[in-house]
Amino acid sequence: MKTIIRDAEEIAKKAQLASIYEVCSYPKPGTVHRFFDFKDTKFEHFIASGVAVGSVMRRAALRGFRIGLGEASLREAEVGKHIRDCVVESRRWHFGGNTNLGIVTLLVPIVVGAGMLKAKHKKFNPKILRRNIVRVLRSTTVKDTINFYEAIRLAEAGGLEKAFKEKKLKDLDVTCKESLKNIVKKKVRLYNVMVLCSGWDGICKEWVTGMHITFKVGYPTIKKVYLETKDLNRAITQCFLTILAKNPDSLIARKNGWEKAKEVSEKAKKVLDAGGTLTVEGIKKAEALDLELRTPDNRLNPGTTADLTASSIMVSLLDEIKP
Repeated sequence: MKTIIRDAEEIAKKAQLASIYEVCSYPKPGTVHRFFDFKDTKFEHFIASGVAVGSVMRRAALRGFRIGLGEASLREAEVGKHIRDCVVESRRWHFGGNTNLGIVTLLVPIVVGAGMLKAKHKKFNPKILRRNIVRVLRSTTVKDTINFYEAIRLAEAGGLEKAFKEKKLKDLDVTCKESLKNIVKKKVRLYNVMVLCSGWDGICKEWVTGMHITFKVGYPTIKKVYLETKDLNRAITQCFLTILAKNPDSLIARKNGWEKAKEVSEKAKKVLDAGGTLTVEGIKKAEALDLELRTPDNRLNPGTTADLTASSIMVSLLDEIKP
């Protein structure tokens, strides 16, 4: 039992570090980082949130161990509850805006999957980890949906009402309390919601594709650059640029439309063409793009890309990559 507790604490610490390393990395265009704050959400708010989720992530990891050992079912993973509790804990420790709803929506299933992996295997195996995560995601319940909706309201995530309306999903509008009745009546599991929203939200799409970007784009990029440079900051920032260049950011799209999101991705691609964080020219172009994406209302913030970078960091940490 002592070994399980120790391993669960280690997984939880990696989840905390994934959140913290993401916000610390620089130059990461258009987001909060060590040299730039938003008006309502600052660097220290993200750091506080990263630390605050530790106890919840530990519980999620322990639940993963129980599932891996056959002491609990996949339906008892309580992904929605753990996501909600992460938001609750984060809000307790700062007065800023939404810092980590997207991040913990990705990290919680990874943490549960990591607990399942560690329960049966001594060595890290990305294929088994991803398979575990997919099983967890597809086993979510109606209760998970209700808890997740509460997490969204507590985090005060903006721009969702318009999105639900445009996609003719009024019955499931997260901003409407009546939706909870519809969810219970229609027995809408959290995975079902993610499927319905995957066409316009990158986090939902990541769930539905079994963490495709995390495992096939982000984590491989971090590992490759890290092995070449032994510089985790460069690896993380290159990961961010690579994800953004290949995947127009859904948060930017929600605020400005997909054409603008694609335009930003093209600019990220030009930074990569110049070498990204691996060359002096690439770093200069990344810094210039960072300044270009700064607007008073943060409309060009690639927030979804930042969340996907955090999940990529998490898998990298599980693979024992460290500064």
